[in-house]
Amino acid sequence: MVFNRGKIIPIAILMVVIVDLAVAAYAVLKGPIPVRVTLGTPMAYKNIYIHVPIAISTYIVFIGALVSSILYLRRGNESYISLADSYVKYGIMFGAATLVTGSAWASESWGVAWNWDPKQTAVLLLFLSYLAYFPLKSSIADPDRANRVGAAYAIAAFVMVPISFLASRVLESLHPTGEAIVEFAGGGRGGILLGLRILLLISIATTLPMLYARGSVKVPKTIPLAILVAGVLVAGYTYYPIVTGDSARVVDATTTSDGRITSITLSTGETIDFDRPINSPINPPLTDDGQSTLIGHLVRVNGDGVEILYHWSTPFAFIVYVILLSISLYLLGGRR
Repeated sequence: MVFNRGKIIPIAILMVVIVDLAVAAYAVLKGPIPVRVTLGTPMAYKNIYIHVPIAISTYIVFIGALVSSILYLRRGNESYISLADSYVKYGIMFGAATLVTGSAWASESWGVAWNWDPKQTAVLLLFLSYLAYFPLKSSIADPDRANRVGAAYAIAAFVMVPISFLASRVLESLHPTGEAIVEFAGGGRGGILLGLRILLLISIATTLPMLYARGSVKVPKTIPLAILVAGVLVAGYTYYPIVTGDSARVVDATTTSDGRITSITLSTGETIDFDRPINSPINPPLTDDGQSTLIGHLVRVNGDGVEILYHWSTPFAFIVYVILLSISLYLLGGRR
């Protein structure tokens, strides 16, 4: 039996992308969240399932650019510099998505989208370093010299990868360390979702640049469009309740001993008393010290119930991720 690799590879890519998209959508809709956070709504921490895999994949893609550049300088094979170009191109896209999704999350959990946090600043410098790669090569008329200089520059720019990775470890930063992320995700459903998303997106991020460099795989342009439409539908489903009606943050709540809510105080200053105690929409309903886990959440009061709302940063980050996937596949569609 003869396999047509030209058809099998696009189908395999599509399957991995669909699985990753499905896992990401499930994580956004059903993924676990922290019981209590120090600032902002715990629902904003669903961004961990989107932002963190993109950030880690960015580092991996730039490792690909480093290895390809070293191989080119050692062996002189132009296929390696083509691969380095591809990895840098995809790394720039993933780096931009890292910055955008991280800033959206920070706007809620840190209170400001950008505050020159060491980690944020280091990732920005990483992005800018590789952003100069193609203008530098274009400024050199001789192709061979341009390739050698580009490879050397990609190797030098890689120093920003460990710097940005370690920034939150060696400097005071609001950005959570790897240990904090693992502690949040734990070994339960959150850890499984996060780990699966990281593995899937790394596999996509490392494979697509190689296929783009070879130019031998053509993905139909309807596939990126279909992925984009699916992503918009999921993001719209989570974003629609945010913009349809009044919402406010819970700053205090009175509960019974079993966690049922008797009254809530909102960020608007309004206190709402319930004629009969209602079940908390958050599980567990109480923290270890007996406080309501509803505190901090964005909510809308509907009659005798409380509806938990997403923060806008989560559907926003999800659509950024979907756009990243769509563009990454679209590039293959126009490459020969």
